[in-house]
Amino acid sequence: MRTLLLAGFLLLSGFAESAEVLSHPPLRPTDMPAGRATVAGQALFVDSVKGNDLNAGSKIAPFRTIAQAVRDARPGTTIYLQSGVFRENVYLAHAGRADTPITIRSAPGEKAILDGSLTEFFDNPEAAWEPVTKGALDEYRSRRSYPNLRDVLGSFSDSMIGLQTYHHLKDLRAVGEAFDWEDWTRMDTSDLKPVYLGPGVWYDKETGRIHIRLSPTRLPETATNYRGETDPRKLRLLLAGFSSVPLHLDGVSHVHIQDLTIRGAGYTSIVLDHAQNVSFDNVLVWCGTYGIRASSTGPLSITRCRFHGNVAPWTFRSDGSKRDYPGRPHRNLSRMNTHAILEIESGRESSVYATPQNDNWEIAYSEFTDAHDGVYLGGINTKFHHNLVDGLHDDGIYLSPMYTRHRLDKKAPEIHVYQNHFGTMLTALAFGGTETMTPDRVFVYRNVFDQRGQVPTARPTTRKPEASFSGGKLIGDHGSPPWPELNIYHNTFVMGGSRDAAMASYAASRVVNPRRVFNNVFLHTDRLPGYSPPDAASNAASDGNVFWTLGAAEKLPTNFFDRYRKSEAFTASKKLWPDGSDANSRVVDPLFTKAESGAKIANDYRPQEKSPLKNAGVAIPAQWPDPLRLPAGKPDIGAIPVGGLDAKVGPSAFFVK
Repeated sequence: MRTLLLAGFLLLSGFAESAEVLSHPPLRPTDMPAGRATVAGQALFVDSVKGNDLNAGSKIAPFRTIAQAVRDARPGTTIYLQSGVFRENVYLAHAGRADTPITIRSAPGEKAILDGSLTEFFDNPEAAWEPVTKGALDEYRSRRSYPNLRDVLGSFSDSMIGLQTYHHLKDLRAVGEAFDWEDWTRMDTSDLKPVYLGPGVWYDKETGRIHIRLSPTRLPETATNYRGETDPRKLRLLLAGFSSVPLHLDGVSHVHIQDLTIRGAGYTSIVLDHAQNVSFDNVLVWCGTYGIRASSTGPLSITRCRFHGNVAPWTFRSDGSKRDYPGRPHRNLSRMNTHAILEIESGRESSVYATPQNDNWEIAYSEFTDAHDGVYLGGINTKFHHNLVDGLHDDGIYLSPMYTRHRLDKKAPEIHVYQNHFGTMLTALAFGGTETMTPDRVFVYRNVFDQRGQVPTARPTTRKPEASFSGGKLIGDHGSPPWPELNIYHNTFVMGGSRDAAMASYAASRVVNPRRVFNNVFLHTDRLPGYSPPDAASNAASDGNVFWTLGAAEKLPTNFFDRYRKSEAFTASKKLWPDGSDANSRVVDPLFTKAESGAKIANDYRPQEKSPLKNAGVAIPAQWPDPLRLPAGKPDIGAIPVGGLDAKVGPSAFFVK
């Protein structure tokens, strides 16, 4: 289960009111107001409460809408937003300049919220809903009709925990919460009986009414249950139409977004289309189906931001799975509330114009949590560092190219993933997509992968009343697409359940896409699996790694590498690596400051002074980057050197004062 972070939580409404949480304790804290000072240049002020779009946009006579300020913006303009909620879908297509950018931000000491949701469910919930006379227990519907929305996505405003988006009314109204087939003997030709998946909404396309049900869940105690308020008239909710895009940057250049909260999205929270020299700094995004969708965008900077998905803690990976494949009589149950936090695309203007590509991105000191997938980086020249990636139902980072690069671009992308913390997810480094050419060079270094947490994968069934939880794995693919060149060095990997002592880090290499795995710690929580050596014929080599297990009954295997080191494969590996693969690797206790197997225990992966990791690594190639490289001597093994500090990740490590 994900830890509930309650300390310092503030209600996200933007108004002064009680911070009492009536729904469910929040999973993540909010940002505090930033104290960034004003800057030189033209200033436009916007106040959603006291402003008027007929005003001049000055501090004493502010506009009411961001849209009006955007119309008056020019290079060098800073748009200052006063505290409050701006119910807008902001569209910006302006061009600033390098020395005079266009900036949208909260005013000093203020906290502005950009919100694309429908107003009445937040402002006046007691008048927005009516009970459904012949509906299910706790079922309500909107008093008004909202035609032509396609679908509705939503969340509780007091905790920002997502609501299910039901595909069918019969599931919203269901009593049972376990999967139960109409015919267990013919699962391929029958469907599931109606199933309640927890608090959620259903949009009636015929009437335009929104139905809601906030009944408690009664899942096994190993899972998380909803126990909050059941009457939507007593709760402020954020409900948004499918097409709501709170922020769309279209063909912009030199634009800065700072010190904002963005919420109330439908399909996408932020769209970046053909955007150049854009930066996000200290921005909190509560994601719709996607947090960011970017096409032909770069350079792009994301710093000190938080991107939180909309997947509720009582949701199982199986709930949002696509089930209505052609030829199958299966229905979809709930939308995958947040499919991915950051998705990249192409095929628009990039089909005609060579630039910009999705290139030259830097994503740093940020958080990516509570979604199905995390971020898609394949094919982008990117530096991804000092970030937290956690609470995902599937993949952390996609590293296969997700689109065809323009034929005029001859440069292979480099992806650098370093000094991050990876937490609970099924696959930390994932590969997918349809691109067969993988010229990317990927460097993964100085990260801590702590995958002791369990992912809620399968809902209980009437035949198996216990919910299913799965441990994570380091690396894997979707249908065996080509993996790019991978250099994995100076990381600390902690997980259980792996079938391979090296956690598949040597797998799926190819002659044209080499694999190098040096100076890592592979710490298993339960037992030490068997050793599968790298394949020199596929251009894979490894050395200087340490393997260990926290299993209480584990004995030190003194002959762990013996069979391999006597083999022809080991001799062949010397053509790639002078000493031979894993010639200097060992099975030994790394002696971390604190290392226990329990997922809820806060471990400390700094090596003790007497750790065998000290000065035990092999020299990595000089051209490979390493922020902690020693000027001389052998390096320490793992992500954190002896006497060093764990890399601080997320906005709190480098925050606006």
